[in-house]
Amino acid sequence: MDTIFIARQPIVTDAKELYAHELLFRDFMNDPDISDAEALNDLYATSRVAVNVLNQFGINRLTGDKWAFINADARFILSDFVEMLPKDRFVIEILEDVRIEKPLVERVEELRNRGFRFAVDDIVLENGFLEEYAPILPFVDILKVDIRINEAESVERMIRLLARYSHLTYLAEKVETLEEYELYKGMGFTLFQGYFFARPEIRKKRSLDPARRTLLELSGLLADDASDMAEIAAAFERAPDLSLQLLQFLNSAHFGFSNPIRSIGHAVMIVGKTNLLTWLYLLAYANIDTVERERSPLVALAGFRSQLLRRIAKLHGDTREVEDMAAFMGTLSLAEKLFEMPMARILEETKIDETIKMALLEGYGSLARYLEIVKAVEEFDAAGCMRKAKEVGLSTGGLERAILESYAI
Repeated sequence: MDTIFIARQPIVTDAKELYAHELLFRDFMNDPDISDAEALNDLYATSRVAVNVLNQFGINRLTGDKWAFINADARFILSDFVEMLPKDRFVIEILEDVRIEKPLVERVEELRNRGFRFAVDDIVLENGFLEEYAPILPFVDILKVDIRINEAESVERMIRLLARYSHLTYLAEKVETLEEYELYKGMGFTLFQGYFFARPEIRKKRSLDPARRTLLELSGLLADDASDMAEIAAAFERAPDLSLQLLQFLNSAHFGFSNPIRSIGHAVMIVGKTNLLTWLYLLAYANIDTVERERSPLVALAGFRSQLLRRIAKLHGDTREVEDMAAFMGTLSLAEKLFEMPMARILEETKIDETIKMALLEGYGSLARYLEIVKAVEEFDAAGCMRKAKEVGLSTGGLERAILESYAI
């Protein structure tokens, strides 16, 4: 098992703050056409690979200071490998097809007493649930409820039956709408996972709070006469929230530029160091009470897209200009969610290069093909990802390295 695929899916609190990442692993077995079912057959081996990868890349680089959820089958939990996981960083998800038998219950109890945390994944709240899971519930911290396979009435009834397990935290999976979020929050769910949080509730005047360290880094670069525009542009690419706010600034400040913007570096050159430094200071003051807040998962996703699209363009052998355009498109691709306005309007109000426009609005051109690969990665579609990569002539090994490097940023 030399080739693996890592993806992260955010888990958020009832206040929509980032709580954890679920780490998802795929072993391609050198076969890009492997199905999801085949990829998940040998979860014991996959989990062992996961531990090695985390040791190689570092848990902090993958999840920051948040919890990491990892799937595990009975063999993994009963093995010594589970003890390689830092217990203060991981939540071990007991998969839904694991048989709740005495050796497993005793092992979970032992590990729980030593400080390990457990969740039960994809539970189905039918009549036999309590009978099957009762032995293990005292040692489990989190129940993950797939709201696509459980009726709301059944969930509500089962939570009442589980009231004696007051230590349990409930996590709603596959939440896609505001109504679902509010419904399950009202039932007592405090953790959530799903596309609703990657495409957040639309609210007017959303504020994207840049991290203090990013503001300080950029301010330092802009104040330093020795720094060049390439360094400054690279720093902006690492902060997609600031990049998008810079585009808003360009539009509102009426710079009167004539050429369409083709990259974040181009936008930086238009504004100039002095104007950028003034703008950053104003931004820092405006955010003085909130700059320490965590970035939203959506902003993190924009950063990931930008990093991976640049690497894909480079892997494809494109020019540096195309690499810059690809990275810029990655940030722009989520702008309608962050700006809370249609993509067409964003691109109309801010002059954007026609190639990027065609890719985002019409799915036309090589940049659009690159974005399709990135979206397949985000959807954990291993077969689709590798198929699309082959269509544009990317090497499988190179793409996998690019994915891992982009997640580790």
